[in-house]
Order: sequence, then structure tokens, then C-alpha cells
Amino acid sequence: MKSSAYTLGVVTCRSAGRTPPFSETGYFKDLTVEGDSAGIQLIIFPPMNVNWKNRQVTAWRYHQPVRRWLKEKHPIPQLIYDRCYYTDTTHYRTYKPYIDRLRQDPSVHLLGKPLGGKLQTHLMLQKSPPLSPYLLPTKKFGSTTDLISGMKLYTSVLIKPNGGSHGKGVAAITPRGRSFRVRGRSRSNRPFHLILHSGSSLIHWVGRFIGQTPYIIQPFLNLRSMDGRPFDIRILVQKNGEGKWVTTGTAVRTGRPGSLTSNLHGGGHAENTEKFLRKNYSPEKAKDILQSIQYLAENVPIQIEQEHGRLLELGLDVGVDRQGNVWLLEANSKPGRSVFLQTGEREVRRQSVRLPIQYALTLFKGLTGGSL
Repeated sequence: MKSSAYTLGVVTCRSAGRTPPFSETGYFKDLTVEGDSAGIQLIIFPPMNVNWKNRQVTAWRYHQPVRRWLKEKHPIPQLIYDRCYYTDTTHYRTYKPYIDRLRQDPSVHLLGKPLGGKLQTHLMLQKSPPLSPYLLPTKKFGSTTDLISGMKLYTSVLIKPNGGSHGKGVAAITPRGRSFRVRGRSRSNRPFHLILHSGSSLIHWVGRFIGQTPYIIQPFLNLRSMDGRPFDIRILVQKNGEGKWVTTGTAVRTGRPGSLTSNLHGGGHAENTEKFLRKNYSPEKAKDILQSIQYLAENVPIQIEQEHGRLLELGLDVGVDRQGNVWLLEANSKPGRSVFLQTGEREVRRQSVRLPIQYALTLFKGLTGGSL
């Protein structure tokens, strides 16, 4: 094992009742192993653990020889990887001042600048005419007027939190005569299905469901397999050691029949992309879909980075309708990797862990060489 020449900090949100007090411990252990072989020490900490007076941080480090997490004090790292997941707007606002303080410190550099909300990302992508055909009409949910006009335009609409993830707080609304069918997942990620018998009861329900959380509205598409399961395709794109974008892997995520989302956190499953597409589309259509996936993987990161600033990695979620049209549903700057364990692609999973370390090493060398 090489001695650690550099320290990479990983900032994460606290998780009550855990030891150590954060999630993604499996990923951080894997990162530690890759970091050790590259001469990079990994320390993990919530942003409120920084003591700015003595410029130290109370952090956890995974010590491989004894397979234990050690709680230690370290100098504030030069380079930080942001893996903070926010459950809602209140959670985000709680952490924002601490993250901002790190971001604004001249001696601290982030591996990548995390994306804002879904609408902000959509507006960045909309500036590229070649990407427009892959984008769903998306607007801020301002009032029930947006809901009514959306249903007139698209029949079924989808409402989802501007800053949410894992399919939580998402609902599809479909008019049925004078009634409305509403399906989705609650904030606690539980599936629900109800029928509302009037426009006023719908408006009342939506007001309670959304609360003060910023939401967006989109047309609801039938993104289902031949056997009725919802599905999407996750594309993981990352910077390599040369700072160039590469496609690490893709996987299909399928949900249970009758459910709204295919997210793994909601009980979904992962499948090999090519096999799934060949089962569900003609050979010509499957080939076209794969080409579109490749196009998005190559062009979306460049467009977002151009508008937004430096990124490390992106998880692109792509939907395909029954006609074979490809839609970019979401871009996430803090993507997970468990999908590749479910498909059995362990080398893809390992590469997904290796690349952030290789990119961090390149940035460290730039920092110590006087430039970044």
C-alpha cells in the first residue's frame, strides 16, 4: 500500500441512529480501497463538523487492516467530494450555510459543483437545440392553473419536487370523466393510488401534497415495458484521470407492475440494457435507442458543464416510450452505483469507484503544481 500523499474529504449528511453517522458506508469503503492504492487518504464528515477557528474537521476514516471506522481530527482537506443528499427543502436549507462556507473558502476546492433543481438543469439543456428533441416540456408548478392547463395540453400530467430524488413525492394525475386518478409515491416513498371525484377535491389534495415544497409539472408519459412494468435507463458518465467524460455503464431499472416509478429505492430491479431493449423493441428500434443513449451520454455533460461549472459525474435517467422515442428525464450530479451490483456488472461498479479517485489525483497534482 502506498503512503497517503493527499487527503480527499467527503462531505455527507448526518444519518441518525447509524455508526458512523452517515449512509453510503459501502461506497466509502470501496473509495478508501481505491484511494489507498493511489496514495489518497479518504475522510468523511458532515459539513457542520468543521472548526474554522483551528481549521480542523472531526471526521471518520475507514481503517482497512482492522476493518473499522476511526473518528479523528484532520486539517480541512484541500479537495472535497460532495455526497450530501437532501430529503426536502428544509433539510437543504439546514445544510446550505455550511456547504457554502466550504465552497467559498479560497483554499478548498470541490471535485465538482453539484447541480441545482430539475427546472434549472432543464433550462441549461434547453439552450442546446440538438438536445431539445430529447427534453420533456417542463415548467415550475406555480398554482392549480398550471395543473388545469397542463391536463388540457397533455391529458395526464406528472408533478414532482424540483429538488427531490429516489421517486419520492412524485404523482401522476389523469382525468377520468369528472373524476381524477392519482398515483404516486409519498414523501416516505410509499406507493399510493386514489380517485378524487371533483376538481375542488383534486385542488385541495394537491395543495396538501405539495405544501411549501417547490414542484415542477411535466406531461406524464407511458414509459412501460411490454409486460406493463415502468422502466427507465440509468447512464453513469464520469470524468477520467485525464479530465475527459467517459460512459462508465448503463442499466435498466424496472418497477413493479402497476407502480409509477422504477427507482431501486422503491422496490425496483436492475437489468442489462441491451438485453432488455432487444426483448421489448424490434432490432432496428433497439439499435436506434442505443445510439440515442450514446448521443446523450456524450453531449449532456458537456452542455451542463458549459452552463454550470465543473462537474465530476452525472447520472442521466432516460425514458423510452412504446414508440421508441427517447426522453431525458433527469440529470443527477450525485448518482448512486448500486444498479451495477444488481446487474452483476462488478467491473463496471469498480470502475465507477475508481474514476473519481483518478480524477481527484489529477486535481491534486494540479493543486500542488500551482494550478487547477
